[in-house]
Amino acid sequence: MHSLKGLPHKDCMSLFIKRALKKGEEQRYPHLIEIGEDIVNKCGGVPLAVATLGSMLYLNREPDRWLSVRDDDMWSIGNDHILPALKLSYDALPQHLKPCFAFCSLFPKDFEYYSESLVDLWVAQGYLKTCKKNEDLGKMGMDYIRQFCSRSLFQVENDFKTIMMFKMHDLVHDIAISVAQTEYSTVNFRPSSAFEMVRHVSISDKDMLGQEAQVPDFIFKSTKLRSFLIPSRAGKMMNQRFVKTCISRFKYMRVLDLSGSPLEKLPSSIGSLFHLRFLDLSSNDKIKRLPNSICNLLNLESLILRQCTALEEIPKDIGNLINLRSLAITAQQKYLPKGISRLTSLQLLHFFGCVNLMTLGEEIQFLTNLRRLGISNCENLESLPPNMKLLTALHSLHIDECKKLDLMKTREGPQGLRSFIICVSDLEVLPPWLEDSAKVLQSITVAGCDNLTELPELQKFTFLEQLLIGSCSNLLALPQGLHCLTELRELEINDCPKLSKSCKRQLKGGDWSKFAREAKITLDSDVDTDEEEDKDEGAFDDHNAISSDNN
Repeated sequence: MHSLKGLPHKDCMSLFIKRALKKGEEQRYPHLIEIGEDIVNKCGGVPLAVATLGSMLYLNREPDRWLSVRDDDMWSIGNDHILPALKLSYDALPQHLKPCFAFCSLFPKDFEYYSESLVDLWVAQGYLKTCKKNEDLGKMGMDYIRQFCSRSLFQVENDFKTIMMFKMHDLVHDIAISVAQTEYSTVNFRPSSAFEMVRHVSISDKDMLGQEAQVPDFIFKSTKLRSFLIPSRAGKMMNQRFVKTCISRFKYMRVLDLSGSPLEKLPSSIGSLFHLRFLDLSSNDKIKRLPNSICNLLNLESLILRQCTALEEIPKDIGNLINLRSLAITAQQKYLPKGISRLTSLQLLHFFGCVNLMTLGEEIQFLTNLRRLGISNCENLESLPPNMKLLTALHSLHIDECKKLDLMKTREGPQGLRSFIICVSDLEVLPPWLEDSAKVLQSITVAGCDNLTELPELQKFTFLEQLLIGSCSNLLALPQGLHCLTELRELEINDCPKLSKSCKRQLKGGDWSKFAREAKITLDSDVDTDEEEDKDEGAFDDHNAISSDNN
């Protein structure tokens, strides 16, 4: 067996400086560079350790802070280079981020986190605190996530500005488990004693490998359980008896995840869980009706009914859930209940596979705190509400596979969109009401729109940072003035060979040279290009993204 060599010291220093300092600052802080050399030596050539500590020290110019990292007693524990570095990064977290990080230990390794779901779970536990009524907790949670990313504790998979997908490195996950202690438990990392101290439990497919599908007995020894999670839809082990036992025994439950369960009926006693904040029934293909007692859960903040394909309708009294912030629906009904207009705390609303839904109705326009609206696979939906400008807080609109949806019927669009995503649509041009958000829109994603032949002139979109285009076979050229957008940092074109070739020609023009140097540009892999060096130089740095958000 051969031992893998670490990254050469020169490369480690280059990575460390890139993470810890802004471009060109190394000349101004020679003393910090000297201390940095010692820190990098302690990392043993492990890139993750180098990147994590560099990210942790970013924007900190105090020599004493750098010296405290170099001289910390943590380095004397064992011969491992990476775990001390990661533990130092955890110890340096602000106090309000530490429980959020520990909560991630409940998910299996290599799990892909979705920002909206994770933030909803943090909110349910009270980890995001604010004194303001109707504060955008989604935005606050995204700020937390970006702080973890800036410290290299989360690894970004996809970033659409208002939503993100990310993972944790296995070793970072090990740190999360080590700091979580007895309050957090998975089947494989259950405490050997003090079961009564367990507050949060998760069960995944990986936990149950080689075992019969049954809920471990140790869970019932904790009388004050607050969270029961099934992160990978391993809910096939759930049955009516187990759910009834949970409801009767765990009166302090805040999070109940029954996703993927084979339940045919949800017990009406669910309405007795006064403290419940988060209820996930997604991926259930048997439940036809929900008990109306679910509308007694006045503290409920998140209700996830995604892919409940047999569900005939959502409860008529859903308007009673006045604290509901997040609602995801799959149901068979054609029209939404009138009571939905009373959900004035709602910040996220997602319709998924509502195949009979024909209209969102005028009720949606009363949801003035709505931040994110998603509509996916609603094949009979014909139009959005005509006056979307009434949704004054809306900043993210995601539409996917809604073939009959005519965006042109909307007279006035929202004026505060920061992210617009349209996928698998027959539209020929982007809706003109997008210009209503021209002064704030940051990200546009267009994919699977074969009838789209041109994009609008985008010079008015002065804050556009990201343009992602995929599988638009008839889109032949980018707008001429695109290179004038000074904030544009990422241009990605996938499965559009004609557009990629046209873009390559445009990038050779003198007017586009500055844009080509400063932006991250990704073209179809089969397109011959000689701009690789420029592309590498223009790669968008995570730190710059975060510092610009804070300015």
